[in-house]
Amino acid sequence: MGLDRKKAFLALPAVVFGADWTLKRYIEKNMETGEEKEVCGGRLIIRKHYNDGAAFGLFGAYPKAVAAVHGGLLAAAAACYAVLLREEGKNSIKIATGLLLGGGFCNFWDRLTKQHVVDYMSFNVKCSRLRKVVFNLSDLFVFAGAVMNLFFVNLAKKRKKE
Repeated sequence: MGLDRKKAFLALPAVVFGADWTLKRYIEKNMETGEEKEVCGGRLIIRKHYNDGAAFGLFGAYPKAVAAVHGGLLAAAAACYAVLLREEGKNSIKIATGLLLGGGFCNFWDRLTKQHVVDYMSFNVKCSRLRKVVFNLSDLFVFAGAVMNLFFVNLAKKRKKE
């Protein structure tokens, strides 16, 4: 792998981290809890929300345990990424893992420095249960990276069998 490509793969998690970290700081400085703003033609709602737990606030009563599990999973993913970066090819899996790590590290940084994750986006839909779900850009990158990894790893396995 060329040095430029390796640098790009190393930079990807940092770029994802930086993008969401910047948005979180903006939200914290410029919005009050409970305030809402519609953006993207009314499709998204921006609001400040603090999540002490995992996704959807699960295990919110155990923030230290959530942080420990989060850190352990992140360390395992980072180790896999380090091994993956030494291999030729597998660029799609490298991108997927880089997205997952960048988002995971940003949310973990919140857990370490604030003891909660700053969430700020909701879909503006009629379903009130879905509308109440608040997330951040890192969550989207973690989700996208995980789904992409599942897809590309399964595709690679399928190709090996053929």
